[in-house]
Amino acid sequence: MKSPNTSQVPAKLDEDIQSRIDKARKSARARKREELADRHAQGQLALWPESERGIPNELVRCAVFSAKNRKERREVYRANAPLIVPVIGGGEVVYIGEELRQDDETVWMQLVHLAKEARSESVSFTPYSFLKAVKWPIKGTSYTRLLTSIRRLATSGLEVYSSRFDKGVSTKLIAKYEYSKGADTPWKVQVFNKDDELLFLFDKLYSRLDWETRLTLPEGVSTWLHGFFSSHREPFDHKIETLAVGAGLTLESEEDAQLDEAARTAKRKARLREIKRIITKALEALQEAGFLKSFEVTRSGLVRVVRAHR
Repeated sequence: MKSPNTSQVPAKLDEDIQSRIDKARKSARARKREELADRHAQGQLALWPESERGIPNELVRCAVFSAKNRKERREVYRANAPLIVPVIGGGEVVYIGEELRQDDETVWMQLVHLAKEARSESVSFTPYSFLKAVKWPIKGTSYTRLLTSIRRLATSGLEVYSSRFDKGVSTKLIAKYEYSKGADTPWKVQVFNKDDELLFLFDKLYSRLDWETRLTLPEGVSTWLHGFFSSHREPFDHKIETLAVGAGLTLESEEDAQLDEAARTAKRKARLREIKRIITKALEALQEAGFLKSFEVTRSGLVRVVRAHR
């Protein structure tokens, strides 16, 4: 009698076992998603007072909301050439869409806060009240700026890979929105979607930023550093280069590839000197605002800060 080909049996068994594991994980993920949606509806998912705003650690420790001047031309990242930024402390974020800046982060944090307060996936507000909340001037250009920011957030997509996930997960920062041209007519934004992964990012590992401090700081590197240092229980030392990459500041450009090694090195050193100056100025603003008790930027380019305790 011909012996069976046993070499195929383990492969089939492995396939069946893996299929069961995948189904179990998918089912567990769906249950967790329902649990998070229910906790959000009960006001028990994200907890911070009116004086603060929350943001996931992964997003406040990377350059997805870059610290570049919002007046600079924004890049557009496509699916075949996305923005890939490291998360300081581990992980990475992959972003597709029009480049986001610190003003977009302010808008998004306010939308998330409104959804938290309403205990709802969707929120309604007048653009006038929103501009007051983020302290933007009440004028036509601010209404346009707000709508443009909401459009950017709604049309973008990102993938987050961090220690809390065993793989990259995709999400959207805003599910959908409605608006009108009347200043006093409510706009509606669906911030969360229970079938999306965004709620997972607010499950425990999020930072709480003092809202008044953020709104009084110069928008850019100062607000980025405020968020970054708020994400640590006790901030530790970081190299200037690390903070520059985290904030999305340019250390090297594509044009540098045309230069010889000596010229590239000189260019990089010059940029580092300028970035050191910019970061030092931003730290001074954080100290003046009462967020930092003290700071030091060493000659070797190490940043040490002591946060003020309130």
